[in-house]
This record gives sequence, C-alpha cells and structure tokens, in this order.
Amino acid sequence: MLEHPLQRFFHSMRAKRPFDWVRFQRRDLLLIDHPLCQAVFSRQGAQLLHFRPQGERSMLWCSSQWPALSTAPIRGGIPVCWPWFGSHPSEPEWPPHGWARQREWRLLDAHADENLVQVSWQLDIEDWHVRLDARLGRELEMELSSYHEDDSDCLFSFALQPYWRLGSLRRAVVHGMELEGGQRPASPLPNTWTPRGAVKQVLYNTGSLVIEDAGWQRRLRIDKNASAGSVIWHPGSRAVEQVEPGEADRFLCVGAAGYRPGGLILAQGERMRLRLHAGLV
Repeated sequence: MLEHPLQRFFHSMRAKRPFDWVRFQRRDLLLIDHPLCQAVFSRQGAQLLHFRPQGERSMLWCSSQWPALSTAPIRGGIPVCWPWFGSHPSEPEWPPHGWARQREWRLLDAHADENLVQVSWQLDIEDWHVRLDARLGRELEMELSSYHEDDSDCLFSFALQPYWRLGSLRRAVVHGMELEGGQRPASPLPNTWTPRGAVKQVLYNTGSLVIEDAGWQRRLRIDKNASAGSVIWHPGSRAVEQVEPGEADRFLCVGAAGYRPGGLILAQGERMRLRLHAGLV
C-alpha cells in the first residue's frame, strides 16, 4: 500500500511537538505532530494537505507531483476555493476557484492542548478578507469566514473541497444523498450513490454524507452547515494535472460550498461562513 506522500516527514524527523516548519518543493509547510493526529498545512492556500488520526490511515489524498511553479495550486488535501468557486461568473480568464489557492496566507495562531490542535490563517486582498479556522484531533473541523469592505454589493462564492483518500473508488458508495424541499440537481443522484465516471455536482442535502470505503473497511462521515451545499467531484477517466495513471481510483471529493449558479450577493461588511466537519465512524 502506498502511503501519503507527506508521511515522510514523520518517519525521518519528529516535529517539535506539536508544530514545526519545513521547506519542501519551494513551499513552506507547517507540520503538526500531536498525540491525537498528524497533519501538514501549506502556507500557500492555507491548504491542509495531510491529516491522519493516530492509528488510522491518512484521510486525505494528495498528489506526489507538485507544480514546479511555486504559485501554482497543489492538487489534493482540502483546497480553499475563494472568493469564487468554479469559473468566475463574469471574468472567465481569471483563475478557476479564485485567488486563495495561489496566495501565501498569514498564520494568525497555532495552539494545542491535550484534546485538540487549533490553527488559524488569514488572507487579505484589497477590500476582501477571509479567515480559516481549523480544529484537529480524532476528527477535523474547518470554518471559513469572509467579508469585504467594498462600497457596493459583490458577487461571491466559496468552497472547501476535500480529496478524501480511498482504498478503492470502485468499492466505494456514498450514503445520504436525499435533497431538501424536493430540489433536484440537473442529474439527480439517489440516496445511495455508487461513483461511476465523471461527476461535478452541488447538492443541497439536509443531513450527513457518508463515504463507505469497502477497500479499507472504513466509513467517513461528512457534515456541513445547513445553508451550504455539498460538493461532489471526480474526474472519472479524464486525465487531469498532478494525477498519475491509476491514482484517480484513490480519491473522491466531497465537501461544502456557499454557492449558487451566477454567484451569491455579499453586501458590504456582511460576513458569510462555511463549516466542514469530518470523522471516521
């Protein structure tokens, strides 16, 4: 079994419990080594690239082939898509999923006690502000909050899109796809869904989603705040950058998004929050 590409840091060295910095592939990485979990954040994008509860396999997939350009996004982990998700609604030449994945964030705080690790990041771009708060232990919880100080309303959307690591996508199913209020996406998905081929969907479900991974005999429960949608994505057999042949069978993206087609309207000073919680059950 191939291990997570960032697990090497916890074999060759011990983090200065619970935090240490390393430089890897021209990026600053924050190592977290705690009695309850190990984790790695990239300062670029405030991206959680690795999370492993003690005694378990890593929960996140991450590419082992990072772009040579240090500002190019890394595929895997939990990308922060901000201040738009997908293509920009009016500027198609702007980068997919926004600027947050390309910028270096400021570490506000890193704190640990016997029960939890808490890490907070901040990014400010002109009149826009975004903060990511992560709480890590046996489970992971992330909250993304954003506001702007522009003098007029702005289009906005954001997402946390985890690449969950699987024993085999072909032996995985997702439970809990019921939708609220009779809403239906363009291509409806049943309550229990088996990934087959490419998928890109935002669902407005009321409860938890559970990935049942028969390959590793484990179940992962994913929750979000009630106002958010659930993002489901996989490239299928389509070739994508930083995914080696056969590696697409090792992940499935199931996350949370504050999103509507055409964008949401965010008023000056209005704060919008997005929460994601996940753990093995």
